[in-house]
Amino acid sequence: MAIKKLLVLLCIFIVVVICVMLFTSNGRDSDRDVRNFTSKNGTEGEYLIYPVKDAKGILVWLHGDGAYEFHHPDSEVYLAGKDGIRQVAKEKGLTLVVPKSVNDEEQWWKNGEANVQYLVELIDSLPNHEKLWIGSFSGGAETTAYWVLEKLPELNVQSGGAILFGGGGSPKKEGITTHIEKSQHVKGSFPLTWIVGENNHVGGKTEDDPFDAFVTSKEGEAFYAQEGWETKRVVLKHYSHVLANGEVGLYGKYLREYID
Repeated sequence: MAIKKLLVLLCIFIVVVICVMLFTSNGRDSDRDVRNFTSKNGTEGEYLIYPVKDAKGILVWLHGDGAYEFHHPDSEVYLAGKDGIRQVAKEKGLTLVVPKSVNDEEQWWKNGEANVQYLVELIDSLPNHEKLWIGSFSGGAETTAYWVLEKLPELNVQSGGAILFGGGGSPKKEGITTHIEKSQHVKGSFPLTWIVGENNHVGGKTEDDPFDAFVTSKEGEAFYAQEGWETKRVVLKHYSHVLANGEVGLYGKYLREYID
């Protein structure tokens, strides 16, 4: 008799644990949707999307090397939490899209031109992309400055802006293009903001290809300012490459401040 009671209690305990796990999982990230996209040339990739009701536009977040943001969407360093990127996108009425780079290394900047062609087709497939905000970190910021902004006319972008964290250099210095004039690329407001830690002198690519994000961001801001874009560069004291206090990132905070 005692054994039967123990078995019953054990079964009840297991059911309760399973229910709690399901509830926690659903409540934590119930609005998350993982989708696939295939470009015209057959390139296949994945992206996270967090739709909002009556979206005014979209916020595309381009991850750093290794796609941590894509693989760990519940980390409060980037997407999750009350000051996370996901919450800020919701507040701003923007559908958040977090695509994963399609190369094996999960780096946006490597084979950047091909990666960005895929990205452009993905963005073009999404509703409300004419108002486009771009948030990007490290290799994603480099890719934004080098290739993505030049592609805005292909997307018929009318307004928006970009916030580049820990990178975002000059495409002219890299030999990619000599001019990206604001007046020829987007009609409406499209401010560009660079945010970098004052100690971010050793970056985030690879040991074989190091870069100084502090200097790189300065060069990128200078290039785009000369091309007629509204630019701003913010240097955060005491921070280096990853902008976080412990396990809580600052990315959502600054997106909230600079997305209008």
